[in-house]
Amino acid sequence: MLLDPQVPAISYLLGLLQTDGSHHGSLDGKGKVSIELAVRDLAVLQALQPHVPCYSSLRLRTRETNFSSASSTATLAFFNQSVRRELSTLGLPPGRKARTTAPVDQSLVSSRDYLRGLLDGDGSVGITARGYPFVSFITASEAMARHVESEIERVTGARRRCGRNTRDAVFNVMVANEPAAMLAAYCWSEQDISIPRKRASASQVAGWRPPPGRRFGAPRKLWTDAEDAVLHSGSVESVARLLNRTERSVAMRRWRAARALPTVDTGPSPETDYDQMT
Repeated sequence: MLLDPQVPAISYLLGLLQTDGSHHGSLDGKGKVSIELAVRDLAVLQALQPHVPCYSSLRLRTRETNFSSASSTATLAFFNQSVRRELSTLGLPPGRKARTTAPVDQSLVSSRDYLRGLLDGDGSVGITARGYPFVSFITASEAMARHVESEIERVTGARRRCGRNTRDAVFNVMVANEPAAMLAAYCWSEQDISIPRKRASASQVAGWRPPPGRRFGAPRKLWTDAEDAVLHSGSVESVARLLNRTERSVAMRRWRAARALPTVDTGPSPETDYDQMT
């Protein structure tokens, strides 16, 4: 193969292409693969270019957009048909990809580098205004959301299961506090190819420690069928004492049961003031 997915740089490239890249044209004719980033992220494209196994171009341009009268971007592009065919088999076929993107077979790639590519492309990492670290990933593809959730559990032990939001119909997979610090430390290091500003933010997140006297990362106690059987056997206070649970936990379980809402663990929502997201 021209592309060796086991090489960390190629694994990262695959993740970044699946999030911020595009593949136009035909596998039987002319086509183009490209990644366009803000010019402030030029360094990561310069680091990736030597690993592209064919001729590639790296160009800068400035144009007017809906958000800026002078938006400057950098684009890494290549056209080689053989490389494009390999990319298609790995998970980046030509055409629109938002909802249909599926993760690359993890047996073929360096999972850590691939995950960093996904997070560099469609993820955010940083510290909120209230001092809470977070790592999040937004995608329209359910398969990609489930993959990132699985990787979060594998790396940090934190279980996440989110649904599409009502506004944009996308998935927002997020971890905060200690799991966020663990994930940031796992994915980013100074030696890795990555977007410099996100690597700097990840370094801050990885170095976070819980404030003294604050309780973070308390293990969740999943509800059992036996507990559900006595959920309505008395007042909230009496059921809480019987099950050794908090009154808030019992009240929330009753509220969900009354509305037939799913009770999967969707993770914490700590002060989600994203004004410092990267």
